[in-house]
Amino acid sequence: MADAASRHPRSIESVAALIGARIEAPASFDLSAAIEGLETVDRAGERHLTFVGNARFARMLAESRACAAIVSESVEVPEEARGRAILRVPSADHAMIEVLRLFAPREQLPPMGVDRTARVDPTAIIGEGARIGAFATVGRGAVVGPRTALFEGARLYEDCILGEDCVLHSGVVIRERCRIGDRVILASGVVIGTDGFGYRPSPDGRGIVKIPHIGFVEIADDVEIGANTCVDRGKFGATRIGAGTKIDNLCQIGHNVEIGRCVVISGLVGIAGSTRIGDGVQIGGGSGIADHLVVGRGARLAARSAVMNDVPEGATWGGAPAQDLRATLREFAVIRKLPEWHRRLSHLIDPPTAP
Repeated sequence: MADAASRHPRSIESVAALIGARIEAPASFDLSAAIEGLETVDRAGERHLTFVGNARFARMLAESRACAAIVSESVEVPEEARGRAILRVPSADHAMIEVLRLFAPREQLPPMGVDRTARVDPTAIIGEGARIGAFATVGRGAVVGPRTALFEGARLYEDCILGEDCVLHSGVVIRERCRIGDRVILASGVVIGTDGFGYRPSPDGRGIVKIPHIGFVEIADDVEIGANTCVDRGKFGATRIGAGTKIDNLCQIGHNVEIGRCVVISGLVGIAGSTRIGDGVQIGGGSGIADHLVVGRGARLAARSAVMNDVPEGATWGGAPAQDLRATLREFAVIRKLPEWHRRLSHLIDPPTAP
């Protein structure tokens, strides 16, 4: 990030204008000084801009070398930390997004057109301004929308449909008949449309029979899916991911799962087949959700939740098995007291032997 910023330095006052910040600085402070990078409070150098969104980082700011800090309005800055420019905004987190966009290096997409090493079936349709990178494969009857980019080694199987302005990074695989909306971003190693994990014991009891999966995956607009995440095709019908949903790395979405709009799913989450996730749900990292359940609209699941029952709308659950988070925290508090209770009661459980 610092290298990108040094090529295009920005002054403190220009960054403040960009985010609509109110500047608090010593009278002699040079607001035209160039910012050469962005860094955390504890690692910032003298030409770095940093961000403070809570009281903990505000306390650390006194020891920071940062020349300027974007600080949320609700956070009090200690007097000893005011020897720099404080850029006051309603939310440092939201302002940080704008500043990161300003300093971010431009993404290097594959060249426009079809690379000479790519394999594009003659029946495929390639939209205007699309970019098909080296060794990418576009199968029979597939459609690549205008301005969509396929990085090196991405592969579309037959009859896939990709919308406009999508980005498929290296190693992405889209299997047969899957449908991807507009502005979808798939990180390296994402696989869309593999067979679901469906098997039954064979009639003779000597093996396991695979259940065919003849459905597809449907991903709506503005979805982002992290590296090495897999989304299984439906047994019949679709596995669906709603518009604006963001899925982290290394997640597993089972067959015929339906995920609503603007859902946020952290890394290492597994969702078993035919479960429905409502709009706006937030799922913490490492959680597992059993099959054929319903997680209600706006619910939140703490990290490592093991969900075995339907979750009501707007509820906050956690634990294993998952339940209302307040009940889980009460149980944790009791469990932590057990060693002390055991020590105090051990003489009743195991009375000393008489001499």
